[in-house]
Amino acid sequence: MTTTPATLQFTLANGLRVILHESHSSPVVAFQAWVGVGSADEPEELAGIAHVFEHMLFKGTARRGVGKIAQEVEGAGGDINAWTSFDETVYHLVLASRYFDTGLDILTDALCNSSFDPGELERELKVILEEVKQGEDSPSRVATQSLFSTAYTNHTYRRPVIGFVRTVEKFTRPQLLEFFRAHYTPDNITLVVVGDFDANIARGKIEGAWKGASAAMQQMPPRPVEPPQAAPRAHVTTSDVRETHVSIAFHVPGLVAHDTAPLDVGAIVLGQGDSSRLHREVKRNRQIVTEVYSYSYSPRDPGLLVIGATLPPADLDAAIDAMLDETLRLAHEDAAAEEIEKAKTIVESDIVYTKETVQGFARKLGFFATISGPGKTSLTVEDDYHRRLREVTPRALREAWTRYVRLDNASISVLAPQTLVTSPEAARALEASLLERLAAGWKRAEDRFAARPASSKDAITRTVLPSGTHVVIARDPSVPLVAMRAVWLGGLRAEDARTNGISNLLAALVTRGTATRTAEALAHEVESMAGSIGGFTGRNSFGARVEVMARHADKGLDILLDCLLHPAFADEELDRERRQVLEEIRTQEDNISSVAFRLFGEALYPHHPYRLDPLGTPATVAAFTRRDLADYYARHFTPAGLTIAIVGDVDPAAIIAHLSAALGPAPVGDSPRSSIAQPPIDPPPESPRRVERVLNKQQAHVVVGFPGTTLASRDRYTLEVLSTILSGQGGRLFVELRDKRGLAYRVSAFSLEGLDPGYFAVYIATSPTNLAVAESGIRAELDKVIDHPVDSEELARAQRYLVGAHDISLQRRSALASTLAFNDVYGLGWDDYTRYAENILAITAGDVQRVARQYLDPRRAVIAVVKPDDAPPHAHRPDSAVAAHRAAPHKGKTSKKKKAQKHKRAR
Repeated sequence: MTTTPATLQFTLANGLRVILHESHSSPVVAFQAWVGVGSADEPEELAGIAHVFEHMLFKGTARRGVGKIAQEVEGAGGDINAWTSFDETVYHLVLASRYFDTGLDILTDALCNSSFDPGELERELKVILEEVKQGEDSPSRVATQSLFSTAYTNHTYRRPVIGFVRTVEKFTRPQLLEFFRAHYTPDNITLVVVGDFDANIARGKIEGAWKGASAAMQQMPPRPVEPPQAAPRAHVTTSDVRETHVSIAFHVPGLVAHDTAPLDVGAIVLGQGDSSRLHREVKRNRQIVTEVYSYSYSPRDPGLLVIGATLPPADLDAAIDAMLDETLRLAHEDAAAEEIEKAKTIVESDIVYTKETVQGFARKLGFFATISGPGKTSLTVEDDYHRRLREVTPRALREAWTRYVRLDNASISVLAPQTLVTSPEAARALEASLLERLAAGWKRAEDRFAARPASSKDAITRTVLPSGTHVVIARDPSVPLVAMRAVWLGGLRAEDARTNGISNLLAALVTRGTATRTAEALAHEVESMAGSIGGFTGRNSFGARVEVMARHADKGLDILLDCLLHPAFADEELDRERRQVLEEIRTQEDNISSVAFRLFGEALYPHHPYRLDPLGTPATVAAFTRRDLADYYARHFTPAGLTIAIVGDVDPAAIIAHLSAALGPAPVGDSPRSSIAQPPIDPPPESPRRVERVLNKQQAHVVVGFPGTTLASRDRYTLEVLSTILSGQGGRLFVELRDKRGLAYRVSAFSLEGLDPGYFAVYIATSPTNLAVAESGIRAELDKVIDHPVDSEELARAQRYLVGAHDISLQRRSALASTLAFNDVYGLGWDDYTRYAENILAITAGDVQRVARQYLDPRRAVIAVVKPDDAPPHAHRPDSAVAAHRAAPHKGKTSKKKKAQKHKRAR
């Protein structure tokens, strides 16, 4: 019998708080340093400075030059990151546990000895300004900031965490050093370490690493106190968007208050999950919103209860009325005991899921430790919260709701299309109308309710059933969770111009009701187990997923099989989803990077279905009937072509018996694994292609891509190594274009493979004035890997990073289940992932140069650019060979290499 290691907490003589937790399920360790200063602690003139440290702390120390920290971490198979919130700044490092000493030394060195190089600061401030602009182009971020600046009039929670252009552009190195010396001291830091190590040995190493650091934290000035709100508030913001965003907020206490638990439960009952009240009534039944949600935000100081939605502009009044009706019902009627218990189970399952990865567990421990304040431990605060959670009753929820969900405590914020609100006067008129709607909502509730009383991994096994279904099971009882994946070949690759978008509709509907379960009953049944269910589709595959706690595994499998074998595709569900998809298609241009990639795909693939939009077109989506969906599903998705992967605490023999009985005997006659015909393969471009699109946004987005390879090709491993050398925080593109030149906040490279050839691409989002410079910089870096072999250390660092990231990404049962299922259905062999490390480590510098020359051929480049209409035109250089060579930029993530490339490929 094994026991779970206890969490060890202690404080060093210099005030450093340390939390250690052993977890030996994977050879991985996570370090997190929680610094007790966030954006809410900044003076007004320094708004955003805490976030600057997130960008600068890993830039170099007295012992490690610029870029060396990222390179050293990636060379140890790890990853670094950081995030900033209102209340703290967190530095995160996860790597293979054999490199424990390296991780501790790097994090300690960065926290104690960062150099804040003036040149690096100047460049990084440019990057942060690009990040600010990116936020101004994101409708959801604009809407959230508008809500917080409306609800808070005095407290510093009203400001964006990353600051403003006017403050960021004025930051100086002396200001940074003063802030660092004041707040980055041991007595203001909590170090959390979770993973595969011996806590007693680790304690000695930490004491040795921090023995030279002394406590010297300056007393932070008290934060401004938010006065009680005396009347409702409304604010309207406009932007170049197609959907309207509406949010309503109420002031609530911070995390440690007694009412936080019932408010959390109420937020789940109201607007989290497909069976929640807002989703069921406002989205599904009345169909007046595209998304609707609620959450209780409980930071250190008093937070907000938020109810929000996105919707077509014409439905704003109806949406507000419907949201208020459901919200105020909880203040007048007792919620059902069943709803309360379901919400509690969801919270409980969230805790279990955080323990699945070392970084998730570390984040939970760090959060509770820093939010607790002096005199309490993280475990004490967490235990107090869960005790209060267990005590929540329908009456306790209603009483807490009544205390805070009041008209005088309400703030409403709307982000509207600027084409509809065309002047300040129109905005003020809309604000007055919003206040009237709030008041009417409370009056309506009073009238309605006045007459009512308040109320460890075992061996993996693979079996082929008589039905032809492949079953892969990995028994792992270390955490009481089970993940299931059912996958067929399909997705975008199986579609054509007439059927485009059918896979997306099927994926949405396959778990939305069966012959014996309505969509609402199915959602309620799954969420009552604190589980999740859904369909998915991608470029090469189609399927469904289920995650449940282990004690519900049999019931979860029954539900999955019911969805796979007896999907209803009910007309009313199809109509709802069709409206949703048509609205998503209509609003796609709000996501500029997605626009750039669709433009790129259409240029790269003239005939192959990879060119198509996964959502479909308005014409195809509008034309699909229930019969079309049922016929397509019956034709392509039979048990003979199915792979089911299950990972978790299950009995493999019982699962096989269960599936054999449910899926039936062998099919009559020859039944191929797939009915998907081979689509046409586009020949590579014979000359560079360039396509451009003008959108009224602040940034230019560039995709430079080349025809790539397939999942079956061994070149895919070498292309992954090449993309890592170019990308990642220690990669060439990141260092050259972001760190050194400050051209972008987002830049990356990656290889996307499929059953048919995919592509290799570089992506950058930059200022329109830097467009030509950014493209030239990308081309220059690509030229270097073509013309010169990479050095041995750079190659080894990329290989170690990929191997480490691969291990880290497979911690979750859901990730492993996906990997097993996709590898099997694609014909790679379910165990292909076990050979990943040896395939990566076998690559030589010669292999990298060979694939660079083969795949990054400038004559085959496809460039897609989305830019404002006032951006300078693309400047071709006189040297036609260089100009042609440059025909190749792409879309990527910001600062880090995306780790789970294999899972993204599978989609």
